[in-house]
Amino acid sequence: MIKAFDIYSEPEIYDDQYWWKKDDIEFYKNLIPPGSKVLELGAGTGRLAIPLLRHNIDYYGLEFSPIFCNHANKIISQAYDSDRIIEGDMRDFNIDMSFDYIFIAFNSFLHLISNDDASACFQSIYRHLNNDGKFILDILVPHPHFLYREKDDQLPVMDFKDSKSGELVEIFENSEYNHETEVCDIYWIYRYQKSLKERIFNYKMRMYYPDTINRLLIDCNFNISGMYGNYSMEKFSEESNLQIYICQK
Repeated sequence: MIKAFDIYSEPEIYDDQYWWKKDDIEFYKNLIPPGSKVLELGAGTGRLAIPLLRHNIDYYGLEFSPIFCNHANKIISQAYDSDRIIEGDMRDFNIDMSFDYIFIAFNSFLHLISNDDASACFQSIYRHLNNDGKFILDILVPHPHFLYREKDDQLPVMDFKDSKSGELVEIFENSEYNHETEVCDIYWIYRYQKSLKERIFNYKMRMYYPDTINRLLIDCNFNISGMYGNYSMEKFSEESNLQIYICQK
């Protein structure tokens, strides 16, 4: 029997499986000037916190999982203030600060599965952004790989080494896409190669199309000053894999 678990309660496993995600670090360092006050929504385990703090950026993060918050602050506190990651919900947050930059990285926004949730998030961002500040949103482009797949198709996603057990773990994916709600129901099966243990993590992600994001941002009074298709900031096109929005009041 496969045991269900919540990856957002196991920060070490989360860090292990995403050890490779580094391609956006230079993007944010190049885009955000040193000295800027910055808020990341969906900060996770603080993957971007230390690189940005090292770049003399006054970084703060908001994270829904209290376990992730504690994990991130413990790591950050070895060199910086320990209260950089704040527990909160990106749909409705109130921080007694305003920011030069607010950003949502690496598809964290896709966990907001309704237009109402997305709008509430944008409104909270708008309230916390300085008048000349910028909001950066980084999400994937909906891909046929998600949208047109048989429910029982199980595809390999990645493998990684569990830092505690030393085991190789392979992740396989089942998913089912609802074309009416544009929500993808995803199951990740973790297979441990030595112990033969199997665990499953179920989560949902909204597949946002550019026309939807454009409308939601404009409805929340944002001006879209740039839209890019990758971290090299090439203009968005039909061939792009990412939707990266630079927005201002």
